[in-house]
Amino acid sequence: ERHESRRIDRQLRGRSGRQGDPGSSIFFLSLEDDLLRLFRSDRIASIMDRLGAQDGEVITHPMITKSIEKAQKKVETQNFAIRKRLLEYDDVMSQQREIIYDRRRVALLEEDTRTEVMDILEEYVDHQLDIFVGDARHPEDWDMDSLESEVGGILNVSFQQIHDKLGSFTRKELKNYIIDEAMRIYDTKESRIGRERMSVLERYFILRVIDEKWKDHLYEMDMLKEGIHLRAYGQKNPLIEYKREAFMMFESLIHSINEETLNWLWKFQIQAEPINREEARQRQRLQLVHESAAGLGFQGASVGEESDIQRASKERSRKKQPIRVERKVGPNEPCPCGSGKKYKKCHGAIQN
Repeated sequence: ERHESRRIDRQLRGRSGRQGDPGSSIFFLSLEDDLLRLFRSDRIASIMDRLGAQDGEVITHPMITKSIEKAQKKVETQNFAIRKRLLEYDDVMSQQREIIYDRRRVALLEEDTRTEVMDILEEYVDHQLDIFVGDARHPEDWDMDSLESEVGGILNVSFQQIHDKLGSFTRKELKNYIIDEAMRIYDTKESRIGRERMSVLERYFILRVIDEKWKDHLYEMDMLKEGIHLRAYGQKNPLIEYKREAFMMFESLIHSINEETLNWLWKFQIQAEPINREEARQRQRLQLVHESAAGLGFQGASVGEESDIQRASKERSRKKQPIRVERKVGPNEPCPCGSGKKYKKCHGAIQN
């Protein structure tokens, strides 16, 4: 049977098909084969009827060979177009993957991640200013309430000074003020825990947020790719629509990563490790016992001596040893002394 691809036919006829042995090969075709059925098999059948061919008769004609080769070329062209279109879809994800992996690589290999945090902060502030300030020149046209709610909620920046002198602020000055105030808060937190520990936390939060957001983005891109071909019913090119929406989704991903990373870095708090509740109760119980004993006139144990409570605690904490039971010697078994007699007539009789 002839394959859709001429490459497969050549492999079957070549050395791989013959296992290295010399020989000859021939293809036997039927008009019901997939290759002939899809490409004008009815026309070939009508021509064979005119020539008077009978069922089961071997037909060899150059016209048939040429028609089969034309059909194979059409199938190969279609398969190539399909692979090319799939590659164009994959290129979109490949470009996004390079950007995300580059950010992960910087977070992993960069010794000082403070520069990366500064870049993320600047991107975030620029994005928020584009939304709530835009191209408006006059401060009266700025949406300061929404900007304060969004930026202040993430970076804990106070906008009181901005409201007092709003008329004298430009967009650039507003951006610099927000960044300076945010870094002042960040530096205060860094001075408490040290630069080394802060660098570890920066790397951890950046990688964690990127990994979580990237996994969700991949799932959303798969859903988009699965149904984008339906745009063709609306006289739209599915590939162009896919590229456009993929770009919008990727921009949203970057902004979401920046916002989530800054939210973790500016909101985290380091607290002392809490004392175990059971341990705290035990300490309180021992303290009450000591106080009651002192009230009755008893003195605490001197240095080097153990109190009754300490000895009782040690006895309870001491691990119990298992009781081992030795195997009894049967009466008819050889005596363990090595005399060769039965146990009941040797040491067994003496023991009884």
